[in-house]
Amino acid sequence: MKILLFDSGSYIYWDILVALRDMGHSCQTIYYHFKDRYEDLFFEERLEQCLTETAYDLMFSINFFPLAARVCQRCHIKYISWSYDSPLDERLQDYFPYEMNQIYLFDRSEAIAYQGKGFQNVHHLPLAVNVGRLDGLLKHPVPTQDYCCGISFVGQLYDSPLETLLSPARDYDKGYLEGLLQAQMLVYGYYFIESLISDKVLESLNHSYQKLGQRTTALTKQGLSHALAREITHKERTELLRQANRRFDTRLFTYPKPLPEGMPANYGPLKYYQQMPFVFRHSKLNLNITLKDIHTGIPLRALDIMGCRGALLSNYQPELAELFEDGKDAILYESIEDALEKMDFYLKRDGLREKIARNGYQKVRERFTYPSRLAQIFSRPI
Repeated sequence: MKILLFDSGSYIYWDILVALRDMGHSCQTIYYHFKDRYEDLFFEERLEQCLTETAYDLMFSINFFPLAARVCQRCHIKYISWSYDSPLDERLQDYFPYEMNQIYLFDRSEAIAYQGKGFQNVHHLPLAVNVGRLDGLLKHPVPTQDYCCGISFVGQLYDSPLETLLSPARDYDKGYLEGLLQAQMLVYGYYFIESLISDKVLESLNHSYQKLGQRTTALTKQGLSHALAREITHKERTELLRQANRRFDTRLFTYPKPLPEGMPANYGPLKYYQQMPFVFRHSKLNLNITLKDIHTGIPLRALDIMGCRGALLSNYQPELAELFEDGKDAILYESIEDALEKMDFYLKRDGLREKIARNGYQKVRERFTYPSRLAQIFSRPI
């Protein structure tokens, strides 16, 4: 097929491009960075010109772009998107009904939720990893001993907007939401906060904004749930890393910023293709602490770790537990205390830890490839 591939700076663009070409497809790429992905007349005009001047079979993008969907609908060209971000901005669903859309999400619960709203063009598809690329890179010596440690975490700590959102709220509403937050922090594998945000609390919060004269502010249940999820994720990542740092050789790879007291040393952000694989390969244990409102799905970080022959220590995620055996292919924890106990256990058992890393690598090598995932997409009528 002749495919127009659209990218806006995603991590997985090159792996998808290589896979598509290896499968025999002809690909042309356009790259564009949006200032406003909901309103951009220049982009719409140029994309429509591109689609009308060349006979493409379909357009493919990493993540869903509303203006691409609109133009493809207008030009009657199939538009396929595969998202490695979750959850999606709730405004995007206004663009889902276009008949030319095929939308793939890696979080099964998110896909099911959209299907429940009537969007039968939304499908679940786990992510993939390019093991061949990683094998080739990791034949080279590790560039720096900074990448060699007992425990590593690569990722953001997240800044939550929750404090700002709740600043005008009544004490009762703040207390209720704080109670939800504390309860959710104790539960792994099931995110219940959104279902417990009552219409009454939401109305009260929005009334608080209106009393301050903010008539245009309207907080939604999904928006509040996302803010709470980021806050929980920030607290979990910070606390687990702080406690791990007290007991083990722990290193953090994230953007430079002031860190809370007691945190591991920050070795800075990593380049996805050139540097990150070496950390995953040369850390004894690699932490995956999933954003809380990714309810069931396997984040890209977890697959990348296993694709680099790294030992994965992850919070419990339903799809991860279904597709990888705990203690055999990966190591799953169900609380901060459980994570610390497993760090201590596996750091003392090199042979067992390395066997788990090999098993995880073999499973992603066989079952989580880009060609197989893309073949699943193209098996649906185009």
